[in-house]
Amino acid sequence: MNALNASCRVAFAALLHDLGKFAERAAPEVAREQLDAHVTAYCKWHEPERYHSHKHAAYTALFMDEIEKAAPDLIRAEMLPFASRKENGDITDSLVNAAAMHHRPETLLQWIIATADRVASGFEREEFERYDAAEDKTATGRNHYQARQLTLFEQVSLAENRPVATPANLRYRYPLKPLSPENLFPVRRDGYEPDDDESARKEYRALWEAFLDALDKIPSSHRRQWPLWLDHFDTLWQSFAHAIPSATAFGARPEVSLYDHGKAVAAFAVALWRWHIAQEGLSDADAICQHKGRADWDAPKFLLVQGDFFGIQDFIFSEGAETNRHAARLLRGRSFQVSLFTELAALKVLETCQLPSTSQIINAAGKFLIVAPNTVDICEKLAAARRELNDWFLRETFGLSGLGLVDKTASCNDFLEGRFDGLIETLFGDLERAKLRRFDLTGDTPPPGVFAVDYPHGVCRYNHHLRADKPEEGENRASARLSRDQVEIGKALAHQDRLLIFRDGADLHEGGVKILETSFFGYRVGFTANEAESGKFGELARSGDLLRCWDFSLAENLRDSLWHGYARRYINAYVPYFSTLDQQTSDKYRETEAGDADPHAPKTFNHLACEDRILDGNGKWVGQIALATLKGDVDNLGRIFQQGLKRNTFAKMSALSRQMNGFFAIWLPAYCREKYPNTYTVFAGGDDFFLIGPWRSTQKLAADMAGEFRRFVAENPDVHFSAGFAMTKPGHPIYALAEQAENALEAAKGHGTDEVKEKNAACLYNEIVPWPKWNELVQLEQEVRNLSDEYQISTGYVYGLLSLIDIACDEKIPESAMWRSRFAYRTRRYVVDKLKPEARAMAQTRLATTFGENGIVKQQGRFRIPLFNFFYSKR
Repeated sequence: MNALNASCRVAFAALLHDLGKFAERAAPEVAREQLDAHVTAYCKWHEPERYHSHKHAAYTALFMDEIEKAAPDLIRAEMLPFASRKENGDITDSLVNAAAMHHRPETLLQWIIATADRVASGFEREEFERYDAAEDKTATGRNHYQARQLTLFEQVSLAENRPVATPANLRYRYPLKPLSPENLFPVRRDGYEPDDDESARKEYRALWEAFLDALDKIPSSHRRQWPLWLDHFDTLWQSFAHAIPSATAFGARPEVSLYDHGKAVAAFAVALWRWHIAQEGLSDADAICQHKGRADWDAPKFLLVQGDFFGIQDFIFSEGAETNRHAARLLRGRSFQVSLFTELAALKVLETCQLPSTSQIINAAGKFLIVAPNTVDICEKLAAARRELNDWFLRETFGLSGLGLVDKTASCNDFLEGRFDGLIETLFGDLERAKLRRFDLTGDTPPPGVFAVDYPHGVCRYNHHLRADKPEEGENRASARLSRDQVEIGKALAHQDRLLIFRDGADLHEGGVKILETSFFGYRVGFTANEAESGKFGELARSGDLLRCWDFSLAENLRDSLWHGYARRYINAYVPYFSTLDQQTSDKYRETEAGDADPHAPKTFNHLACEDRILDGNGKWVGQIALATLKGDVDNLGRIFQQGLKRNTFAKMSALSRQMNGFFAIWLPAYCREKYPNTYTVFAGGDDFFLIGPWRSTQKLAADMAGEFRRFVAENPDVHFSAGFAMTKPGHPIYALAEQAENALEAAKGHGTDEVKEKNAACLYNEIVPWPKWNELVQLEQEVRNLSDEYQISTGYVYGLLSLIDIACDEKIPESAMWRSRFAYRTRRYVVDKLKPEARAMAQTRLATTFGENGIVKQQGRFRIPLFNFFYSKR
């Protein structure tokens, strides 16, 4: 038996065990006799009340046929571990039955999916029994047709005195629409959530029909390979089920999506099945008895495998002789390569353990979490994979970066309320310890302290940490293949949409594919644009050499669908390009070494530094030529995941991670593309971001992000991010940009008292501004500009205000109390010298109010921000 293919089939059945919830709410036509027969076969009967509950199970069995049309062959092909339908034998253990019988399981496979369902929900035994007997009505007062999904972010609470979130005071719901950047955001319940079945089911019906149409987009040639097809289907299911509430019975909160719940069930089911088949002497009958009574729920059947890429900063911002010359291309290539390393390391673990893509629950910001069976064989294979990954990073990067791989055993009971919080805390702690045990340096077989490496071609011109392995034209122009790949990736990201993963040694003759030089952990990587140019890779898919085909294209706009027929990985960055308008205004670039505006080519940092310049009244370009580097991350992330939800579950944890990643990896690049097209998203994903753009526009973007993030988290005051700015001239060393932005971010997070760090702030020009006060400075800056235009205020007068701010803010010096008299004297002198007598009194009052009271008194040091912005816009 092929364990990987069989595991894919188990995962598929578990992933779609609640397909019937989607189908039933959409109300497609079903013959009454057929429906009654399926209800009798699949739904639980209750005595003495005499009714069937959870009728969605019947719809799961009915509508698996719709999925079957576009899936790998479920009739004539190999179907182990399920019964095959190609013979006239007993099909009790068919895939369809395993998916649909989770509320009245009989066979071991059915019990495995039923158990996985309960573990993913975190149900205690008594709680599940009440849920299993309940009617379809939620805690929000809506039935299963009307209820729309709550947002977990609205329920996160870190403050001890904050009221507990109840269904009555939860105001936001996710729109029931396919996944797009905008549909990641919740909307106000009032005016959206329907209160009648007809309109509620109409919305479901439109989504169901779109889902069935989208199913046909998966290339038919990919059906021959279960792992490849299932990876595509996983993305499709996420695109259409990400906002369908899963639990709508027993007064449940509809807060976890059908996708996130199904994904967790699939991961648990595969691990449980693989654990059971590895147990010698345990009969199916005995195993069923243990599942029924939960007798073995303390047995450590699961192995939670975490990966964490370390050295991200050092890797992305490494310097070389020609780093700055190719800065933009190298940055986007390296950033993408970090995501690629993590994805391929996760794939290595999955393949080594013969697990499907659905066993990978989390993958964001250089981290992943995989659910594996805790067997002797898996533990040995995992140790071998860890050694292989360590050896690769030591050989290719000399330890500049690496990937920590740690595992933790867990039982079914560990995922229940009361124990799951402890499990999460342990997982976080394990990752932190892994960072201190890199490359198994303290293990039994540590790597050599010194590598026997020669440098016949010197060091790499892009990264002086690496050995050059190939000379190029010109003196001192040798490079390392890893760096050459980064340059090629930087080029490919500008024109390609799809990433192909092949086995090392595969016969690669497909046209239109750019293959990278480096072999990553035994895989080769290729870039391609579209099917018209390179085909759907049918032969490679049929042979099994094509392991994955990932769509990494960016959304065209905030409303664009993210489903294009292939598995998605949200690992791309937005890159600014020249437009027709840029060509028409190319004079703004002439004071730098930026060069001409090349149509449809990516912009360099020199070009971006000019983008905030404007034409003055004399037709001259004015404004500082400068870049802003913006670095930020979500505050208190560990507390949010470990303590934020009062009743946490595995499915909720994975959902929260996926949704948090969505803001930065999906929404932010699309927002930059539509609203801030001159911003590089160097990296954005997980809970953090690193952006480079024109100095003034980047400030506006950061403020927009803070406001949009508040909307994203349903206005929850406990969930926010901090950010740091570094403003520099173009040509500044990249590592220096990163270091300055990092220092600014630390300052933003460090403001407040020693006991309480307030965070939720930005640091700009060494001044810390809480986000709620940012708009005050924006308005103040506009007042400064208005006064400057109206009274022709000189930059000398405004510049003198900076020294007054220094005096006013330093109470330790004697002059501190004198700033008001000096300000009044300078202002009076200015209005008398520059203005007519009839305008002086009003001007004195307005200048005193704006610069004195609203500026120096109210904002203190923060008043420097609008003043600096005013100066830089005039230069």
